[in-house]
Amino acid sequence: FSVQAVFTSFFGLMPEQRNDGGVDTELLTKHRSMFVMGTFMGVVCVVLAGAQLAFKDMYVELGVTMACAVVLSVSMFFCMPLKLAKATLYLFLTNTVSVSFGSAMQYWYTVDEQCNKGGPHFDYLFFTVYTAIIAQIFSAVGIWMFNMYYSRMRMRKAFWVSAIISSCASVGDFAMVMRWNVAWGIPDKVFYLIGDTILEPIVLMMAFMPSTVLISKMCPKNMEATTFAILASFSNLGGALSNSFGVFAMQAAGIKTNLEEGECNFDQLPMLILVCGMLMPLLSIPLTFVLIPDMEMQEAVRDQNLDDDPDDAEDTGEY
Repeated sequence: FSVQAVFTSFFGLMPEQRNDGGVDTELLTKHRSMFVMGTFMGVVCVVLAGAQLAFKDMYVELGVTMACAVVLSVSMFFCMPLKLAKATLYLFLTNTVSVSFGSAMQYWYTVDEQCNKGGPHFDYLFFTVYTAIIAQIFSAVGIWMFNMYYSRMRMRKAFWVSAIISSCASVGDFAMVMRWNVAWGIPDKVFYLIGDTILEPIVLMMAFMPSTVLISKMCPKNMEATTFAILASFSNLGGALSNSFGVFAMQAAGIKTNLEEGECNFDQLPMLILVCGMLMPLLSIPLTFVLIPDMEMQEAVRDQNLDDDPDDAEDTGEY
């Protein structure tokens, strides 16, 4: 990843004007609400981190995280342009409803025969190194396919497709847990490479790209870094909630991975994949009618108030 930054800078692919230092007071004044939002989010994140260190009860951690999420979600509608606030809220909610159960899958793929009878029993070198390298390559293929086939869609339709292919990305895991690949005569490593290492990175990147395009169109001029920092913070917060919900979902499903005592139970893992991995991502589709503008993906945002501070201008609300 570092090489990418060096390459683009060295060859001048992303030319930027040199900053001679100092504070751009004009920009700070014009977009003061955005800066306030970024600062407030930083303070809330410090409070959240402190609470997670202070409290060991996962119910308390979940409550604190949800409280911070609600406060920040309300605050951004006062501090950010309306369209940008709606788009950010959509991406936050999308991350949240995609309940994470990756730890259960990791155990299922890697534990020994005693813990998971008849499982794939992947070694960590294959599971974490070889597959990660291949996945990065095919993520780039996903970007290329998005540019070729989906970049001319309307924004809402692109997010519908994004939700559907995110749901389909879990089909490979479901098939392996059900051991269908064994019935089909396909070895575990081959099936995992085709599904989780090649196809899944492609479809996940294709699902991720519409959000990147949307936010790039919603960024106020000269506020791109601040906007993306706020977006990243909301995405991480949504990921934290997704992980918390995933822990409760795994407990509710009776998933057990006590390797020291050899107490493992993956009986309800297929149901967990079906509900959390395949059905819940589809909940984001109705949200597009409220939070995502109905516009062409290559269309410029007509609302000039994106470049104005919410205190100085009133959003037209037209999509």
